[in-house]
Amino acid sequence: MRMRIRGRLLLMLMLGLLAGCTHAPVTVTDTDPHRWLESPASSPRVQAWLQQQAQSTQNWQQQQPNYHRFREQLHAAWDHPKWMVAAIQRDQVFFYFNPGLEDHYSLYQQSYPAFIADRARGLAPVGRARRLLGNDTFADNTNPGAISISPDAQWLAYQVNRWMPSGNQQSLWYLQSLADTTAAPLLLSVEHKVWTLPAEQLAWGRDSGRVFFTVSAPPVTGPMAAPDTLTGSDWQSRVYAWRVNGSIPAAELIYLEAASRHIEQLHVSDSGLLIAVADQASGVGDSNTRRWAVIEPDKATIDAPARASRLSLQPTRTADRHAAQFVGDIGGVPAFLARGVRGTGAIMLADTRQSRTLIPESEVPLLSALVLGEKLVLEYLVHGSSTLQVVDLDGRSAGDNDALVLPAPVRIEALRAAGEHELLVSFSGMLTPPRSVLVDLRNGQQTILTSDQPDVPLSDLRASLFRVDTRDGVRVPVWVTSSGAMRGGDDDLMLLEVYGGFASPMETSFSISRLVWVANGGALAIAGPRGGGDYGASWHVDGSGERRVNSIADVLAVAGWLRDERLTDNGRLAVSGRSHGGLLAAEVVLRAPDLFSALVTDAAVFDLMRLDALGGAGFWQQEYHGATSSPYQMLLSAEPGPDAHPPALLVTRANDTVVAPAHSFKYVQALQAKLSSAPADALLAVTPGRGHGSSERVADMIDDYALRWTFLSRTGVKD
Repeated sequence: MRMRIRGRLLLMLMLGLLAGCTHAPVTVTDTDPHRWLESPASSPRVQAWLQQQAQSTQNWQQQQPNYHRFREQLHAAWDHPKWMVAAIQRDQVFFYFNPGLEDHYSLYQQSYPAFIADRARGLAPVGRARRLLGNDTFADNTNPGAISISPDAQWLAYQVNRWMPSGNQQSLWYLQSLADTTAAPLLLSVEHKVWTLPAEQLAWGRDSGRVFFTVSAPPVTGPMAAPDTLTGSDWQSRVYAWRVNGSIPAAELIYLEAASRHIEQLHVSDSGLLIAVADQASGVGDSNTRRWAVIEPDKATIDAPARASRLSLQPTRTADRHAAQFVGDIGGVPAFLARGVRGTGAIMLADTRQSRTLIPESEVPLLSALVLGEKLVLEYLVHGSSTLQVVDLDGRSAGDNDALVLPAPVRIEALRAAGEHELLVSFSGMLTPPRSVLVDLRNGQQTILTSDQPDVPLSDLRASLFRVDTRDGVRVPVWVTSSGAMRGGDDDLMLLEVYGGFASPMETSFSISRLVWVANGGALAIAGPRGGGDYGASWHVDGSGERRVNSIADVLAVAGWLRDERLTDNGRLAVSGRSHGGLLAAEVVLRAPDLFSALVTDAAVFDLMRLDALGGAGFWQQEYHGATSSPYQMLLSAEPGPDAHPPALLVTRANDTVVAPAHSFKYVQALQAKLSSAPADALLAVTPGRGHGSSERVADMIDDYALRWTFLSRTGVKD
């Protein structure tokens, strides 16, 4: 009965969520027989087709006994206390806690001694620590965002992300007094003519007396939408300050940016306020120039805002995801993590007169950095795993404590100052559940503040790094996780996960869903092909645009190596990818269908020839420049037959604002037309979610992965 109810729920979700999809009606063409699936989901033909797809997926799911088993295991694995320390200010610990299955974490405040004592005794914070934000704080159409604590720990700024009817997300900042939590939170905003403009970027003054924030243009949708008759000044980005002295704050104008430019970053430094400004004159911010400037806020008056002085740091393109990051002040001069010729990252010092390199680029990417007291903390990415190095402010080694040892593979989620000499590090890894550690940089002593303990036998699992040689002499990193020693052959079903695009490194952070797959006897390989960011900008360039063939070749080399090394064999290799990774996974399957036993994609791009028509972002043009074909066109031209393609599960979301679900609709229809009539040859699952991300409801995520693991365990083995 429970499976029948869940199957009916899946059907209702697929139909209900898709009712809001809107695209211009389209017709069939000679070259694209399935283009009609780009029409609105509410159109009769598409609606009938979606109902049939939902029914087919529901029927197949109800026949799988493994689905209920996987769902119970995922539920049990997910149901454990989860923690993360967000900040330590003035001997006060601000931390997140989730008792197990709540959709959002709650934010708590507790003194450091009490926090350490309670953690040593294994006590939950409920009734012992002060709850600042609860799981019930956020409405159904909202979710929590970033937080920021004032230096004196008297104010909390927190962000609420609200989903708009258009499908876009609006972020609102609120200020909450920590001295009087009975006071209502204040929306951080300013009134401009008839509009209320919400804060975008936020930075605390060092004396905690002021909070600085930026605002931009009036809204373009909604009841307060901007009219057609706007002057240039209405579209100017601004910097304001609120004096938080216990009374109702009043906004003071600090700086007014030139029209058609947008302030993207705001920081407080020894020199004043640092801003990163993007030139948006062409109207396509993804391809314009970003520059840094400094403002002296105390020179602003009621009659005249302060002026900005441009820093000598080299301008970057806004499409560059590795644009300069402010990391702190060294000797009164702003320090930045910036990409040079090599594209791996250097530490630069820049003022209004000159810039110089403090730490040059190395062979491995420099992901983040932080000035803390008399030390500089550097996070490098080595074969997909974060490593930490500490140097003096002149760039020289800090001695015996120059390296902070982390288990591998892990990815650092946050580096924060927790005092003059103490560093707060939050990280997780493939076999390392989320952990928060306090490090004393004077002696290297580490104090574990929180460490999640899911009910999964981690001691029985292994993660190993391999470097796979390709035909053109490149070595592709691969992390392989399995239960104990890999037996290979008929005993292990291997899932190969790929992304390989947009300069993003392979994902080696913690996933409870992955662990359930491995704990059930599966194996997991995560590869970092060219096109990603595992070895800097050149690694990305060599796998993007007209060189995307290198990324495809890398994944095929990894798949062949897994087979040749007997880590998997006899048709027991499945491949999976999300978004761009789904595109890459589909491409390798089409080129070597006999090598793979199954394909699973999530919100994937399939039709590169229709990027503009289906709403692709502007920066996609750079990533896919020169593409003359894509998986969808290859599939249409392939010979039909049961051996033309392994079974496929395509997961998508109806309200995806980045990758249109029509990509998956058309591809699954083309698969079904090419393959046999077996129900599991090609399945479509339209799951709940917001934007390009998956649902934030734990129950939805459990259902999603239960379906995926069931599909792989049932169809991921060739006869």
